Order: sequence, then C-alpha cells, then structure tokens
Amino acid sequence: MIETLRIQLQNYLGVAGLSWASFFVQLFIVVFTFYWIYKNFVKNTPAEKTVKGMVIFLIILWLISEVFLILRLRILASLLRNFILLLILSAIIIFQPELRRLLSLLGNHLTPVSKGKKNVMTENLTTTLVEAITYWKKHKTGALIVFECQEPVVTVCTGGINLDAKISSELLINLFFVNTPLHDGGVVISQNRIAKAGVILPLSKDTSLSWRYGTRHRAAIGLSEATDALCLVVSEETGDISLIQKGKIQSFSELSDIEKHLPIFLSPLFPKATSQTFWKKLKQLSHKQLDNPFFNRYDKK
Repeated sequence: MIETLRIQLQNYLGVAGLSWASFFVQLFIVVFTFYWIYKNFVKNTPAEKTVKGMVIFLIILWLISEVFLILRLRILASLLRNFILLLILSAIIIFQPELRRLLSLLGNHLTPVSKGKKNVMTENLTTTLVEAITYWKKHKTGALIVFECQEPVVTVCTGGINLDAKISSELLINLFFVNTPLHDGGVVISQNRIAKAGVILPLSKDTSLSWRYGTRHRAAIGLSEATDALCLVVSEETGDISLIQKGKIQSFSELSDIEKHLPIFLSPLFPKATSQTFWKKLKQLSHKQLDNPFFNRYDKK
C-alpha cells in the first residue's frame, strides 16, 4: 500500500521512476527551503497573514480538485488545477514589493563594499542630532528622521527632494522649520549623509495604536513595519523624542536620556568593517537584525 502511494505521488508530481531515497531527499530539500524562507523572510512581517491565507486557500482548492477527480468530473478538476497554477504565478505580482525589497537587500548585503563607501559613524553625529533635537524640543517643532539600514526605504516611500548633503544641525533645523515646503515630510539619512527631504512615509494600518500618536508617529511605525529602518520622531505637541524600529517604540522626555541612548540605537546602523564569507552574510541577512534590548512594544492603550 505504501509503495502504491509513493508511485501515485511520484506520478502526480511528474517524477515517476525515482527511488525511495532520491525521492525523499529531494522532497526534504524542497520542504526545508520553503520553511527556511518562511521563517527568515516572511514570519513576523506584514506579508505573513497574506502568505498563510494564500497557502490555506490553495490547499482547499487542491482538495476540491481531488474530490472532482474521484467523482470523475475531470473538466472541473482540470480547470481548478489550472486556476491553482495561475494563483501560484500571481504570487509574483501580489508580493512584488516584498520580492523587490528582498532582492535589493540581497544586492546591498552580499555585494562587496569599497572602503571609500563604507557606512562609518562619525564621532559628532550624536552631537549634531542632539543639537537639532534640543532646538525642536524647545520650540515645539515636529520632526521625522529616517536612518536607512540594510533595506532601502525608497521602495515604500514616495516624493521628496534629493539632497545628498552633509549632516549638520543647521540644515536639519531648517528642513523642519515651520511653514517651509519640506517640513511636513521626513528626512532620510543614508550612508552618513542626508539623502532626501520631504519624503512621504506609509502610515501604519494598525488600528490598535494609541490615540496619542499623531501622523508622524504613525508614519514612522508604518515604515518600520515595512523595512528595518530606524526612525527618530520629535512630537510637535509635547516635545518628546521617540525612536522607532520594527514596529516598536521607545520614548524619551529628557534630553539627557536621548543623548545617552542615541549612540546605542545608532551603533548597529554603522557596523565595523569585517571580512565575512558569503554564507555568514546570508545567515546575518536571514536573522532579524538591529533588534535592540531597549525597545518595548508600543503602547496600544
């Protein structure tokens, strides 16, 4: 009976004639590959629910097609199987943003970087940011700064003006000065330079967020849910400073606290130059990077 089941399964998959060992080794490789991709690139991401729903839907359709075959409804079974194949191919379109981010991430992470282009943290970066934050807090000016990590934010953000400017407290203050054309958008810092200003970020779709969070916080949380970027938000109403990453938020009300903790949050964004093999880089890529022990889940009350 088991042998008959194996033969039928092989015929169904179009791999008839394979030995037991060869069949199960290849089956194990396929299952393990899909599980590894799910665990490292899909689990705990916005696409997870969509992937689970599609898989369950495909399984249900496949079972229905098998019932049609048992009932000798071959035309319906054939149409249903072709529809299943079409759904599988349509996943490329459905998950196009996720696939594009994954390919960009692979390219950025696995491609060797020249010494002149390494993302090096300058000693006065924290000082520059604290100077700007001090001004915003004192004058109740809202601000939103995005620190690009491994995943490019341009795939989920829109608008903005390209700057490619050196980071300075004066420039940051001017970019968020009230009633200026770019003050309502976000500033993107990449490769230790101000890359863009006036960028529109995607708002979080989490309906359980606290009413205390305004548009800037919701935009920062939305971007952090879609990428691994670190966002710094200064509240226009309270002057509080928040650091947001991976949908988690840590708020600070005192300048001394943000001055103390800011280097800790920024340090993973500027890794030291070390020689790594392809597999070490791939392993680092698959793990959830830049998680920080200081992060707490945002308050939903």
